[in-house]
Amino acid sequence: MKSFLKFLVFVLLLALAISLIYVWQAKQPGQPQVKVEKFTPADKSSLDLDAVDVLQRLDDEYAKVVNAVIPSVVSITTTKTVSRRMPVDPVELFFGRRFSDENPAQQKVTSLGSGVIVSKEGHIVTNNHVLNGTDDVTVQLSDGRESKAKIVGTDGQIDIAVLKIDLPNLIPLAIGDSDKVRVGQIVMAIGNPFGLDESVSQGIISAKDRQVVNDSQVEFFQTDTAINPGNSGGPLVNIRGEVIGINTIIYSESGGNQGIGFAIPSNMVRGAVNSIISKGRVIRGYLGVAIQPVTKDIAEQFKLDSAHGALVTDVTPGSPAEKAGIIRGDVIRKVNGYDIKDTISLVNRIAEADVGSNMMIDLVRDGTAKAVTAQITEQPADLVARLNRKQSVPTPSGTSENALFAGIEVQNLTQQLRAEAKVPSNVNGVIVTSVDPTSPVAQQVKPGDVIEQINRQPVANVDEFERVVAQLDSDRPVMVGLARNRQRSFVIIQPN
Repeated sequence: MKSFLKFLVFVLLLALAISLIYVWQAKQPGQPQVKVEKFTPADKSSLDLDAVDVLQRLDDEYAKVVNAVIPSVVSITTTKTVSRRMPVDPVELFFGRRFSDENPAQQKVTSLGSGVIVSKEGHIVTNNHVLNGTDDVTVQLSDGRESKAKIVGTDGQIDIAVLKIDLPNLIPLAIGDSDKVRVGQIVMAIGNPFGLDESVSQGIISAKDRQVVNDSQVEFFQTDTAINPGNSGGPLVNIRGEVIGINTIIYSESGGNQGIGFAIPSNMVRGAVNSIISKGRVIRGYLGVAIQPVTKDIAEQFKLDSAHGALVTDVTPGSPAEKAGIIRGDVIRKVNGYDIKDTISLVNRIAEADVGSNMMIDLVRDGTAKAVTAQITEQPADLVARLNRKQSVPTPSGTSENALFAGIEVQNLTQQLRAEAKVPSNVNGVIVTSVDPTSPVAQQVKPGDVIEQINRQPVANVDEFERVVAQLDSDRPVMVGLARNRQRSFVIIQPN
């Protein structure tokens, strides 16, 4: 019994000692005191989804569009061989290359881009600049499959290219009608920016008919949808999942997205793709007119209600335009019911037209509205060629006493002068032989120009030129129809 009591006392003393140690440690500085916090998580959303039914459905619809589009968007990897400068090895100057079978000046460079499948047979649309100078093109699908691609054809003028891959079970996207696109409508861009394939960004159409490249005749869609390097060639789609543009250019001071991107309208893309696939090249429509923009001054001279449209400066003999009755001085305002805002707009409408189709053209002639029908033919292959010539300066035989034309000298356009200056047979008027640099016309009229009209009045010779000029009001603008380097135009001479 005593032993048990001793054991019990020992246990109590040990427990007391341990308790004192814990109390002492708890009172030491820097030791955290543990406190149990109450934590009750939310068991459901605080917002009833029925209260945001529209947002819920919109969220679902966005996901549906993306899921439908992604399988048709591809990532493109291109490889090309470039030359680079190599440091000169002094030994090679005397003994030649030490390894003749190697060419270290050649280097393989890879680039990334995007594309969209547009046929079950494997045709893919992308940008021409994505493929420019490439030796090898590899396409990767969203399901991980890869394939070497064949280049079917390209069109550098609108920056479109067509590839083809040989894989089964491909899902093409429909190409929509870009004429129905509205500013403000929702769009999505899908592509391979910075190698991040299947990236999706969403925004709106910010503007239409943007002319952003000096040597391009494309009127782009502008969008605030995030577009970055690598998105080139990928689709811009509407909420129906239709391709309404091919992403091509960004405006950026940093090299990345700044909310201003541009896409080629789908109708232009469709025409180029169909032509490349069926003909092996792009076939464009042809009307046969030379045109210039309608400025405010020209609109006033031609009695137009606004400064929009395309002013016809020349008509090619035997062309669809001549057969339709279009003449120089007509202002084309509509084509097939679509407004023609400027010269690029008309060029695009004609280029997109099917060869052999009839085009309804609304124009203004001498202030009167008129409608004609032209049958579009194929654009001649050498249409873009420009003929250059050097102008000879013949001996002057006529001068102007009117203040607007002071300092200009002209001469009758004889057969000899016509041959020397290479003036076309359908151009008639007086040839300019000299222009004083201080003359009011010096900015618009140059030596070698042929003046055909002044304020719509023909000037077939020097006498008519002087008679018409003498009747001009020096305080009012004057419109001059002239021919230069086989191209005709109208210019406005403003009084000082």
